[in-house]
Amino acid sequence: MINIDISNSLVEKNFAEISSKLAEISKKETPKFSSYKEDTAKLKKQLRKYSKYKNIVVIGSGGSNTSFAAFYGAMQAYRNKVKVFILKTMEPDAISDIKRKCSPKDTLVIAISKSGDTIGIIEDFFAFNEYKKLAVAGGGTLYEIAKKSNIDIIHHPDIGGRYSGLTSCAYTPAILVGIPVERITKGALSMYKKCAPDVDIKNNPALQLAAALYLLEKKAYDQIFTSIYSSRLVKFLSLMVQLIHESSCKDGKGQTIYGDMGPETQHHSNQRFFGGKKNAVGLFVTVCDDDQKTKIKIPEKLKDIKLKDSTLRELDNLNLCKALEFEFLGTRDDAVNNKIPIIHIHLDKITPESIGEYLALWQYIAVYSSWLRDVNPFDQPHVEESKRISFEYLKRHKQ
Repeated sequence: MINIDISNSLVEKNFAEISSKLAEISKKETPKFSSYKEDTAKLKKQLRKYSKYKNIVVIGSGGSNTSFAAFYGAMQAYRNKVKVFILKTMEPDAISDIKRKCSPKDTLVIAISKSGDTIGIIEDFFAFNEYKKLAVAGGGTLYEIAKKSNIDIIHHPDIGGRYSGLTSCAYTPAILVGIPVERITKGALSMYKKCAPDVDIKNNPALQLAAALYLLEKKAYDQIFTSIYSSRLVKFLSLMVQLIHESSCKDGKGQTIYGDMGPETQHHSNQRFFGGKKNAVGLFVTVCDDDQKTKIKIPEKLKDIKLKDSTLRELDNLNLCKALEFEFLGTRDDAVNNKIPIIHIHLDKITPESIGEYLALWQYIAVYSSWLRDVNPFDQPHVEESKRISFEYLKRHKQ
């Protein structure tokens, strides 16, 4: 279960000032990503022949890797022994490092691109000519390369990369490393129902959070400082950044989201958050996993050593989950005392279902963040323009 606490006095609980926008949203059609259903049984059958490989290299940019990377980071308890390397650059050092670690006979290279025309992915694809390959493509150049090279092709549905977490885009590598994708889908579908456009804001967690952030931006809070107090969830940050930036930051609107794993953030960015410009809302993500009961023991002869204004006795028999919680509470309370707006997302436990819920929540947050700002959630014009300019440099280099 996911709980969201929007605990600041700057956002009205009834969201009255944006009632007209909320009325417009309630009439919107359900986004395509929330109604698409991947045939995982068929996908597993297609992938069965690749189960022998010990290493998988996933070539993908942006949405072609962010959802899978988030799943892979979160699902440590469910993964098999296949080693994963995610390649999102054409940097020679990165490619050489992977080749040193992965022999061609033990390694499958998977290139993922919805359009099939992302230049960097194609460049990386040809950098692994001696390796067994698989393409996940919706068409374009990658599809044609694979077709003419007798390389198997997995169909990528017509769903934008950042919203394609429940499709073959993320599920192809996820299945190969043993992640239970059906359970992720189950959790996501549950959250999609809660977050659909026709669900009132009082019962719609994604709309609540998006609306709170929108209202805060109107009050000059144009940055979202994010601390994720979980090593298993921190890989979601790249996806969260992509969803927010690529979807809602258009026409001079939108917020910048940045952060790191907590409590590491407290040792550098708390100075910025509390002492810098007062334009950042705090977003804290925590997990309470009852299965984690690791405690520390302080040897008797060390218990009287001084620790701040007390001794090491304070740490004896301490559950480290509680220690992590106290680190979060310290920053949260400091923000409350300084009247800095904060949002707290809490997961009761990390399971495939809760990971699916978390993914679906952020997909809908991105959509609502865009609709509230009257921009298109599903395009990325400036991303495409930069790619066009880069290709012009490449063509001139060959002349």
